[in-house]
Amino acid sequence: MVFDRRKEIETDIQIKEIEKEMSVSEVMNKTVVTMDINTDVPVIAREMVRYNVGSVIITEKGEAMGIITERDLVRDIVTKDKKPSRVHASKIVSTPLVTVKPTTSVIEASGIMLKSDIKRLPVLENGDIVGIVSNTDILMVTPGLSTILKDLIEMNRESLFATREGEGPEFNSGICESCGYYSEDLEMVNGRLLCRDCRDVEEDYYD
Repeated sequence: MVFDRRKEIETDIQIKEIEKEMSVSEVMNKTVVTMDINTDVPVIAREMVRYNVGSVIITEKGEAMGIITERDLVRDIVTKDKKPSRVHASKIVSTPLVTVKPTTSVIEASGIMLKSDIKRLPVLENGDIVGIVSNTDILMVTPGLSTILKDLIEMNRESLFATREGEGPEFNSGICESCGYYSEDLEMVNGRLLCRDCRDVEEDYYD
């Protein structure tokens, strides 16, 4: 359709404008908390609270090797009813560490998040972590990006909802219709395809 083609062109133009104008160094959080891989969970949690951050970079022999987020603490400790003091970072750290350069554009960083199904990217410069950029950081300073992602969802809605003949709908991977980010764990909730995090929020809202 002509309308769809026009929207695709407008979206491409918007992406190029944002990509040209802004790098992750302009939006990243420069507060970086690093902890050794043998640190126990309570210490990690206290440091998150102390510095008001949502993630901690985990190091081994002084080298950054992974990341632990608030979500990891909830998923791997709280929901499994484990005693935090008995769990070390090595048991819940997410690896490998996916990083970007300070000069990486916010659009490219968003693409990496989508592809890797993550919401935070450490920013690496000369071997050192100099900041962390999250999907929220990007969307807060580039509100047009949220609109672009919604447009992409609408343009691909037909293929998202297409089903094989004689089978029910299967939704595994794609773009979450709430946060706008790629997920390999989509499920239909109240008529929308949602990732696990957004499903949790939706369930808490209706409880």
